[in-house]
Amino acid sequence: MRALVSWLQDFVEIPESPAQLAAALTLAGMAVDTVETVDGEAVLELDITSNRPDAANHLGLAREIAAIFGRPLKRPKIELVEDVRPAADFARIEIDAEDLCARYVGRVLLGVEVKPSPDWLRRRLELCGTRSINNIADLTNYVLLECGHPTHAFDLNTLNDRRIVVRRAAAGEAMRTLDGLERKLTPEDLVIADAYHPVALAGIMGGLESEISDSTRDVLIEAAWFEPGPVRRTSRRLSLHTEASYRFARGADIEAAPWAADRIAALLGRLSPGAVLQGRLDVYPRRREALRVDLRADRFRRVIGVDLSVDSMRAVLERLDFHCFYAGGETLSVEIPSHRLDVEREIDLIEEVARVHGYDHVPSTLPTIGRPLRPAPHVAEEGLVRETLRALGYDETIGYAFQSAEEAEMFGAWPAIPLRNPFSELAAVMRTSSAPTMLQAIAHNVHRNETNVKLAELGRLYRRDHDDFSEPPVLTLGATGDVRPADLREPAKELDFYDLKADVEALLRRFDLAQIQFDDQDTPAHYIGGCSARVQTERGTVAYLGEVDPQITEKRKIRQPVFLAEIFLDKLYEAGLRRPQHRDLPKAPSVYRDFSLLVPEGIPFGEIRTAIGVMEHLISLEPMEIFRGKQVTEGHYSLLLRARWQQGDQTFTDEQVNAYAEQLTGALDRKLNIQLRG
Repeated sequence: MRALVSWLQDFVEIPESPAQLAAALTLAGMAVDTVETVDGEAVLELDITSNRPDAANHLGLAREIAAIFGRPLKRPKIELVEDVRPAADFARIEIDAEDLCARYVGRVLLGVEVKPSPDWLRRRLELCGTRSINNIADLTNYVLLECGHPTHAFDLNTLNDRRIVVRRAAAGEAMRTLDGLERKLTPEDLVIADAYHPVALAGIMGGLESEISDSTRDVLIEAAWFEPGPVRRTSRRLSLHTEASYRFARGADIEAAPWAADRIAALLGRLSPGAVLQGRLDVYPRRREALRVDLRADRFRRVIGVDLSVDSMRAVLERLDFHCFYAGGETLSVEIPSHRLDVEREIDLIEEVARVHGYDHVPSTLPTIGRPLRPAPHVAEEGLVRETLRALGYDETIGYAFQSAEEAEMFGAWPAIPLRNPFSELAAVMRTSSAPTMLQAIAHNVHRNETNVKLAELGRLYRRDHDDFSEPPVLTLGATGDVRPADLREPAKELDFYDLKADVEALLRRFDLAQIQFDDQDTPAHYIGGCSARVQTERGTVAYLGEVDPQITEKRKIRQPVFLAEIFLDKLYEAGLRRPQHRDLPKAPSVYRDFSLLVPEGIPFGEIRTAIGVMEHLISLEPMEIFRGKQVTEGHYSLLLRARWQQGDQTFTDEQVNAYAEQLTGALDRKLNIQLRG
């Protein structure tokens, strides 16, 4: 926001230099980015936070300055000379969508003259970055910059039946806005219509047919209050962002509407011939009830550490236009003004008093020593997970806890938890799966030519089981691209399922799990069948991994294989970390035997490992080769299995190894009907 110091001085005395004023405002929470002089005028560039739309105008900023320095605020006097003819005889206002428009104020002016604005008005607008158009359009912009409330001017004679109807748009309805573009509307959009068709997008932009032109003689001034949500959604859907939509989307002051309409009428009465008709057209079906919040002096002392009396707190708040009443003892009952939508709780009032009193008046104190801090649960486990991920080459990312309802249905096995007031349809529910979040992160990198990506996210899922809610921790791995770049000696090695499987297994080995078994049963639908796995342990399913279905990645414009793993950390944390076990280095060499096995189709390697079970001195089982072809019995595949044995300080004899081999093949034949190939 750009603010003119001379304009601020219309409302409050400012003997300070612009630099001193900027420092005081910044200390009170109104950050001033720059102070510059333009054509001899001191201009402040402020960064007003989105929760303070009340301060994003000259009158609101002057209110802050008056409160900071303890000076009186001089509000503009509205000197309005009304014609004897009642406005209600010349225009009519109806609100059909009372849930979206809580108030609509109109002022009617007849016989006006549309002409260029005077120099003082044009200068102020241009210094604030607003282009001058004509006296009527300029006054709506001027009052917006002055008090912060958006207004709009209609050519009254272009309105059918001289009637304003605030309603939802009809399906398939369209209108041409002031920028000359035709806008297709939906029933989600709120419009200002005349008797037959829309003439403005409520809170966003007026229509071309009802705009003020050189031939305009009769004018209807609109000052209304619209619900922020619909304005924000329509503005985003149409990619139509204006000063009005910015203000309404963040919350306007419902009680400022009549003042803004009167202010424009009074100024136009000075700048143009014509008559301001008697009375406002004020439709206000839902009266606002003022919020009251108690403020306790002892609570202020505990939070801020400054001993302020109730009278001192009251004085500060009343300078900010809060209405205060004594509620007994050291407690104030504070009525929140309509322009302060950000103040809802006692802690908000404490912040208001503290920032205006001055943070520089808060004494520095040493922190008190409380009870010994307890480490958060699973700190050691999370630390080891992060350490392992770094060693495996993963970069950590943070993803949103929200997703669209469509993604929740596509990826989640649990009913989604909807948000009460989502800021976007893409973030309408709490996530039940972390897969789409990771895919979004990978797509973000791939679209920026980072095609070799290994990402990890430690986050949570949000699940509902009837009336039960849980937030289980989940580790999500995402990988795509090459695991080894090409060089002069060999080509690049593309990442595949087994690379990700090795990473998952390396991570699981850090936990105290007796058995880790991979199978392809009941894997999520977003993985390719035959290139995915479920990880089973004695604690149940602890992970899923696999290659993402190309149809899903193609929708995100990722044109290379993507591999994901979803690891359920709560089950790993229950198992605890594996404690290192130190053993003497073996003095005798290991021995191995290769077995060419005929395995029935459908039996995965995990079942083979389980069937062999625990065998004395057996240290590893490795699948060396899989073969399918005409030489193999139909319904079977050939597996070359390598088994390795080792004992501490004794060398095996052939008889011992033969006995182990017979034990191994016998177990496979007996349990799985797996036989040696002839």
